[in-house]
Amino acid sequence: MFFFKKSCFPKTETITGYVNDRYYSIKRAKQFLYSLQIYNSINYTNNRLCCDINQFGKKYILNTLNKDSLSHFSIFNKKFCERTLSEDINTFGNLSYEKYEKIEMDKAEKEEKRFTEKVIAPKKQRLSYGDYCKLIKSHLHNKNLQLALNILDLMKENGDKPNLYMYRLLLSGFAQQGDVEQCFKLFKNIRERGLTPNAPVYNSLLNACAETNDTQKALDRLSFLREYFYKRNIDLSDIHYATLIRAYGRHNQILTAFEIADEAKDKGIFTQDIIAALFHAIINDKENGLKYGLVLWHKMRISKIQPTIFHYNLLLRTIRDTKFGDLKVNDIIVPELIETQIQLSETGRPDLLDFPPVLTTSLISVLRKNNYFISNNRDSRQQQELNIDTIGKNPLLTLNLNDILQKNRLLLFGGIDKLLKRMKNDNVQPNTKTITLMLDLLPPTIESENSFFRYIVKNKLKVDITSFNMLIKRRCLRKKYEAAKEVLNNIQFHHLIPNIVTFGVLAIGCRMHKDGRELLEQMETIGYAPNYMILETLIFNACSVRNFTYVLYLMKYISENRIEPSQQILNILEKFDELMLQIIRNEDKYKYKAINEIMKDYNNFKIKYENWKEEVQ
Repeated sequence: MFFFKKSCFPKTETITGYVNDRYYSIKRAKQFLYSLQIYNSINYTNNRLCCDINQFGKKYILNTLNKDSLSHFSIFNKKFCERTLSEDINTFGNLSYEKYEKIEMDKAEKEEKRFTEKVIAPKKQRLSYGDYCKLIKSHLHNKNLQLALNILDLMKENGDKPNLYMYRLLLSGFAQQGDVEQCFKLFKNIRERGLTPNAPVYNSLLNACAETNDTQKALDRLSFLREYFYKRNIDLSDIHYATLIRAYGRHNQILTAFEIADEAKDKGIFTQDIIAALFHAIINDKENGLKYGLVLWHKMRISKIQPTIFHYNLLLRTIRDTKFGDLKVNDIIVPELIETQIQLSETGRPDLLDFPPVLTTSLISVLRKNNYFISNNRDSRQQQELNIDTIGKNPLLTLNLNDILQKNRLLLFGGIDKLLKRMKNDNVQPNTKTITLMLDLLPPTIESENSFFRYIVKNKLKVDITSFNMLIKRRCLRKKYEAAKEVLNNIQFHHLIPNIVTFGVLAIGCRMHKDGRELLEQMETIGYAPNYMILETLIFNACSVRNFTYVLYLMKYISENRIEPSQQILNILEKFDELMLQIIRNEDKYKYKAINEIMKDYNNFKIKYENWKEEVQ
């Protein structure tokens, strides 16, 4: 132990003390600093400890009282600073040890230093688990997943450990984005922390596989999860099975989806959610979806599961968007049930939703009369020779059901009225989405559309403006423009207000200058301003009919209302300009009077068009 005389450091005259029962003294230490560390600046010679640096021509000596080794000093790891102090009384000095080389610490040393220097705030000043959860929810609501993930790093810095609920929140956020890699990283962290995954965790993992666009990665992860569930004997709920089916359906693995449904049924789990998930799966198969839809419908009926409005809407989507595949007349819909074989009847209506499913022989004559046969798979002459007299020879037995319908897809399902009656028997009330889907499946005739809306009024079904917008669009695409305008009376009858989409579909039928002007005036009266879609449609119609007056009116409307034209509008006008110039150059193909009119109108258009471009651009 050392004792210091006088003023101690840094101007001590003499330092004396004992080290391991040996006496040591350091003399003439004035203006020479010593620290409690010693390295290579010390020489061991005889009985003296000598410093190599001279201060004012003097050597500082550490005397020892015996000849024993001075290795006892090594336990203090002393280091001598050889810089002299500045004699300027206003200079504090520099105590850093610049003589020695600084070696960068390795990772472990940095971590240890960070840990020792870290000051953990008191518990009252730290964020609670509820605060962490609120931060995560806030970031997820703002679609900022990385900031939500950074909350885990914040908890680590604060010395807190995340719980399972926080991982559940993060998993749900990344699952909605289809980020499979990040979801399974979080799942790995859950297991490494010793937390027990619960049902929502598994459901989020399955949902991530359903939402991702990487099919191969999703199928690999789904196989891993199924094996994981099997090895650990984890019981899945109906929600898990529904999500698993939806995941396989999204990636067009329809047969695997049905296998999982059969597995759930064997465990006594065959609910409405699983059926809805299967419908979503089969809708993704455009070629064979309707065949699988009939299988699912009859299995649901056999299991005595009551369909809901969601099932009917999904069935209508299946009828609208998919085909029968290789299903033929007289086939068995459900292979293990002979009762589901398609029957041929001479009376009644065809209905594949009945039990057993029925097709009528009278259907052939109706189809032939209305020319509903598709000619791409059968020679037209053979279709004309097909008549009711040949049905006794059963030519229908080899007829593919995809060859039957061309326009009326509800014809094989009892028609619109029988389908609505079936829904009524099941205590299912059609909603606005049902009405819109049925309207999309109606035959393209005004009579069928009017009959359908009469049924709606009679049964007091609820409709919205979307249904009428679709009706207007259907009629405009069939070039029934006057009939499309009549829909506005139906909108008023149902006490509905036209929206911007209504005017957008009405613009499709505005082929004349008068119609386009009336549409814009009506919009201004109601308080709507035309969007780019409406203006582009009107200009396209005006250029298609080569109506210079109509085109100039729309150009003037755009400039007067200070509307910046879209690139699509500029492209349409540019193509119109090129087309008219090409017509004028090929004037030999037109009558003299007609070409003179065109040249006169084009010259007027060209002058105003160039000025208009400079004005609006």
